[in-house]
Amino acid sequence: MRFAYEDPEVAGTTIPRGALIGLALLSANRDPARYDDPDVFDIRRGGPHLAFGHGIHFCLGAPLARLEGAIAFQQLARRFPGMHLATDRGELR
Repeated sequence: MRFAYEDPEVAGTTIPRGALIGLALLSANRDPARYDDPDVFDIRRGGPHLAFGHGIHFCLGAPLARLEGAIAFQQLARRFPGMHLATDRGELR
């Protein structure tokens, strides 16, 4: 939750200064005005993302989440050494 520090207009509605604002980050990084094909998973999509927040609101668990991801992929490769792509590499961008 945040408080409006000015009177912003969002989608044609003015939010009065001091109003309590609830933020929903469920659609973060899926803004069609900012990203091409926002509903398509693209691991190479550039630009800053909002997954771990920003500034003083940066997620304290971000380093742990990154470590967990790295360990998960290492263990997956170790457990299934014969795993391979289901398509030719040439078909991938």
